[in-house]
Amino acid sequence: MPSTSSLMGSATRYISGRNAMQTVYWIRPTDGNQHKFLKLSKTCNFQKGSKPPRNVQEMQHRTQFYDN
Repeated sequence: MPSTSSLMGSATRYISGRNAMQTVYWIRPTDGNQHKFLKLSKTCNFQKGSKPPRNVQEMQHRTQFYDN
């Protein structure tokens, strides 16, 4: 009979710029009264967009309009 893992606490997520990281802690029972502690991490890196965000484009347009 396979043993099941149980979530210990909750996941933590950090987002900074174009990077995100998630860490989850699990406790997995083993034979006897021993428990195995597992730490699972996942990191995502997002590519830079080809165009600036719409609000930045509008700000640049307004700046160019008022400078002329």
